Amino acid sequence: MIDGLHQSYFACGTGGSFHSATEGECAMPEKWPEAHQDGQREAAPMLLASCLALILSVATGLAQQPEAPPQTGPQPDRAVSLADFADAVEDGDWAPALQAAIDSFASEDSTQVGGTLTIPPGVYPISRPVTLGTARGQWGLHIFGYGATLLGTEALDTYEMPEREPEEEPLGVPILIVHGMDGIEGGNFCIEGLTFDRENRGSGVGVSLPMGQGVAKNTTFRSIKVIGQGVGVHINYQWQIFFAECMFRGNGRGMIIQNHGNNIGITNCTFRRNNYDGLVIGRDRGQWGSNAQHISGTIFEANKGYGLLLLTSAQTVVTGCYFEANGNHLGVMTPWETTIDTNLFWGYYGHGWRRNDFSDNACVVIRGAKRLQMRNNHYAAVSAWFRQPEDGGRWEYVPVPPGPAGVKETAPPEPEQEAGFVYEQRPVAIMIDGTLSGDFVLDALPIVHQDATVVTENIPSDRVLTYFGYNQAANQFEERSLLQQ
Repeated sequence: MIDGLHQSYFACGTGGSFHSATEGECAMPEKWPEAHQDGQREAAPMLLASCLALILSVATGLAQQPEAPPQTGPQPDRAVSLADFADAVEDGDWAPALQAAIDSFASEDSTQVGGTLTIPPGVYPISRPVTLGTARGQWGLHIFGYGATLLGTEALDTYEMPEREPEEEPLGVPILIVHGMDGIEGGNFCIEGLTFDRENRGSGVGVSLPMGQGVAKNTTFRSIKVIGQGVGVHINYQWQIFFAECMFRGNGRGMIIQNHGNNIGITNCTFRRNNYDGLVIGRDRGQWGSNAQHISGTIFEANKGYGLLLLTSAQTVVTGCYFEANGNHLGVMTPWETTIDTNLFWGYYGHGWRRNDFSDNACVVIRGAKRLQMRNNHYAAVSAWFRQPEDGGRWEYVPVPPGPAGVKETAPPEPEQEAGFVYEQRPVAIMIDGTLSGDFVLDALPIVHQDATVVTENIPSDRVLTYFGYNQAANQFEERSLLQQ
């Protein structure tokens, strides 16, 4: 090796010319001056020592490099497919296989969390609930299931659940249960692309986030579809749960949020053709409220009851939403702060279904609200009948007789007109029921039910220079100008 280094040094050194026998090689010159050869021979050991020192230095530096710090977030390289657990299927029930796939992410290593579970396209019968959030290693898990359907079977509806909270028990058995986990904050789950369906239409729950099992906050549902359930999604004492581009169709109620269901974000979703209500917030126990909801860019269409029903929500903002052909588009019955801004309310459901007191006869129903701002909304194609004694007096709402449910005619029937009254059909953007008392801003003339009690007789309009003043003798609000006549 020394000879080789010696030869290489002399062949390619700066002391002589280069003569390559073949392309790319350095060759020894044919003749060196004697003195020069002696000097190069003396330098060779020094060069060798320097090279060895350099190699040793590099090797030592590499050995001393610190190890890369462990990953502390979701681990994308932890990935499995439900197909890998097909051996766990029992009599056609994929619930054990799906549970095994989720449980495979459990780890006692605190740095090993999250990952991706892929559910291939197909229909997967589920006959017992599946639970997400049973072990720390599942934190941050992404369940990816475009084209996959979890089908709740009739056997699922007979599954015996352990004792549950009073709000949850009557709703039936869920397909998927999402828990928070001990020893780690939140869930940070992402459930994307899955469809939740049901053999026994209108029974059970698609997804349950229950009370008393930790808070699975920072969980996102993206592009899921929930159909055919009694309740599509039930959120009970959970917060920071988000829905984007999801559909809730053909359920009894699309979603219910209860008991401190705080900071629930719903963006660009669809609540369509649910048998009662699209989205309900409340009721809550005692003095609890569900706070800081933000609902935007969402469609509420053809729900037989309310498109959106606010019972005990607080600091709720509804903006940029489209409401079409619901029994009533919006019910505001919460005493806490509510802002309804820049939405479209159009049409009514009809067909004889009258789930609510004012079905098909009001876009918005206000009952018990105390802090409500309605601005920049548009109302169209909803009206109701009213009557007044021929000799004057108070106007009163004339209810439309119900049913028969499911009749082909969409329009509500006209009431029978009694002698001695003047009848009039009026557009109804906002119907006031119960007691009207509090701080309000409204963007349309409110109509007052004859049994309502009006304490707040002057309501600012969002048009700034007008307000709505109550005429007690006629039982109606009138738009008045703030400018002196």
